Amino acid sequence: MGKVVDFDPRKRQRWKTGRNAPGQHRQRASQRPALRRKSGWIPGIAIVAAIALFGISQYVPLIPGCDIKANISYNTGERIYHVPGQEYYSQTRVNYLNRERWFCSEEAAREAGWRRAHD
Repeated sequence: MGKVVDFDPRKRQRWKTGRNAPGQHRQRASQRPALRRKSGWIPGIAIVAAIALFGISQYVPLIPGCDIKANISYNTGERIYHVPGQEYYSQTRVNYLNRERWFCSEEAAREAGWRRAHD
């Protein structure tokens, strides 16, 4: 009678790929080196910079000369832009998280679907 070999094709495939090859033992989770997630990992300084940028951009345009503030009305959802010199311009804030933004020209604001605030 010949020698009996325990053969499982799944084990052979693992051996070929280097996972759980004979003579190798699995490491415990506590023994494995710490891995960083490649996707979605943002250095702490970038988060701080983004928060500061959003905070400042409510009052000052990110691009010099693009000083038209575009807001979305909380009550009606209407898109309204304000130009320097209008009555509520200085009180208006731009919140990027609410899809509000700055425009460089009134024409660009109108083309994007915003209307001018009443004087």
